[in-house]
Amino acid sequence: MFFEPDDPDVRARMHAAFASATIRIDCAPTHGATETWGHSGRTIGAPVTTSSGNAWLRVLEAPVGKEGGKLWTGTQEAAATLPMEIPRPRLLASADWVDEGYAYRAELSTYVTAPVCSPTPDLTEHITLPDAWWSRLHRAASTLVATPVPDNRPRVISQAYVHRTIPRYLGEAGIDTTVHHWTLAHGDLHWANLTSPELTILDWEGFGPAPHGFDAAHLYAYTLPDPELAARVRDTFSDVLATGAGRLAELTIAAILLQAADRDPVHARLAPHVRAHAQRLLEHHRDSRVP
Repeated sequence: MFFEPDDPDVRARMHAAFASATIRIDCAPTHGATETWGHSGRTIGAPVTTSSGNAWLRVLEAPVGKEGGKLWTGTQEAAATLPMEIPRPRLLASADWVDEGYAYRAELSTYVTAPVCSPTPDLTEHITLPDAWWSRLHRAASTLVATPVPDNRPRVISQAYVHRTIPRYLGEAGIDTTVHHWTLAHGDLHWANLTSPELTILDWEGFGPAPHGFDAAHLYAYTLPDPELAARVRDTFSDVLATGAGRLAELTIAAILLQAADRDPVHARLAPHVRAHAQRLLEHHRDSRVP
């Protein structure tokens, strides 16, 4: 969802790093392929060709001394942690190097032929997905939740963030914002990270422990502009979203997305739907407390 960086130095540096990565990992750029960019040009990705066929090459950059952290290590840790039955790209090779004050990590993954469900995290038009797709998504999410959290894997969000953000963006609603159940989550489950008609879940670099129900609540919030599909998401994940932990996850996601509404047009257009949904959740909470 990010554009090519405006800074020509960043573009030139990242293109040079990508070219270097193809040599280090022994692959070749695919002629005429469209490249994708991360926030502020910190990553660049594009299809490449290897001796075994097509693959996807992604290069990350950070100033020397600032590399590392959750997003830097996420793809490799996901490859080592997650069960094979979760449909996702497979990490094939990686390389690390330093050049002129910048650290780089290149990651070669299997190429996914199925298109993403949407070019943006929300849905700009209605899509129809088969029952088998929904069943596989629920099975993948359940498998992920049941996977033990790897040692020292950072949380997607902190407890302090939940305590601070819900009242700031949803008001003092008199709810307990303590997360009592943390489970492993993708952390960024939305329509630009899901493919169809064959399901693949993309971009695992941010995975980690999160409030139980985080992924289901995240996907549901990004589906709110399409009531029919939102109802399908809610039905698919009713075992999670109908619980107290799930409702807290929904309120947490609402606060996160409202916080982002001033930063980009996707969340700005999503904000009215998220705000209305959060109010319904809070009204339900208030009504349930009436003797």
